[in-house]
Amino acid sequence: MSAQDIHFTQFFNTPYATNPANTGLFDGQYRVAAVYRQQWRSVTVPYRTFGIGGDMADVAGLKGLGAGLRLYNDRAGDSRLNTFHLSAAVSWTQRFGTGHAQSITGGIQAGFTSLSIDYSALRYDAQYNGYYFDPSLSNNEQFTRDAATHPDLHAGLIYRYAPDKRRSIQAGIALFNLTTPRIDLNGDLSPLDRRTALHVTTRFPVSAKLDVQPMAQYMAQATFRELLLGGSVRYILKDKYTYLRTVQAGLFWRAADAGMVFAGIEFDDWTAGLSYDLNFSKLVPASRNRGGFEITVIRVFRKKPFVPVRYKACPTQL
Repeated sequence: MSAQDIHFTQFFNTPYATNPANTGLFDGQYRVAAVYRQQWRSVTVPYRTFGIGGDMADVAGLKGLGAGLRLYNDRAGDSRLNTFHLSAAVSWTQRFGTGHAQSITGGIQAGFTSLSIDYSALRYDAQYNGYYFDPSLSNNEQFTRDAATHPDLHAGLIYRYAPDKRRSIQAGIALFNLTTPRIDLNGDLSPLDRRTALHVTTRFPVSAKLDVQPMAQYMAQATFRELLLGGSVRYILKDKYTYLRTVQAGLFWRAADAGMVFAGIEFDDWTAGLSYDLNFSKLVPASRNRGGFEITVIRVFRKKPFVPVRYKACPTQL
């Protein structure tokens, strides 16, 4: 059996899963982010993934220090193969250049992953009596264990250049499973291969109210490769004082696998996204092009600057 790490279509809206260096790398004091993904409902018992995390910038008043926690739970297929992950991360951001518009952030993340499987939910050849499936028959299998836990260690680096709030480029590299932990469910110790992730997100204006946001992500784990290309457009409805309200739409392509459509909004301190994967791989006869949908929500808490009062009401008119 081959396995792979949890990953998402909206890598730009899932900071904790994309790179440990994303910890504390945002404009504000605190941030909370959540993601939910459901996949392959048209093929089998749907795979469901839920993640939530939180981080903070300038921990204990030390400018540049970030810290955070993340939790993910994934349940897959008929066997209800469950993956639970919990980890903590720390990061350091060094700003430089004119107006500190450039920065380099390094982050490290450590935690554990717990795996479990429900063998009783599966059907075996030995349980067919020649006419129909009989669950009372022995499956003639001997499973040594149905759960296992292993440690995790990940690290990452991100370069960011943002001369203003509508122009930015962010490029990063992340290394996952640095210790190649051993996974053992049936007495066969198999190492979890290291995974390398490269990602780039950019933004630049093309008109007074329209921004373009090209993006890309490339991942490699053992003999497996994944390339995700695409981008979105961002239309600004309001950008004044502490108010920022935008709508977004985009298209992405995962090479030899799927195409994705994306829609999102920014509403002041909230960001939300919805995407759907259209499957184009060799699984099409079973999937009928249906992949999965993904929902992301991010909330940033920040100190609000003073908003000047431009007009005063006349007391005699009150």
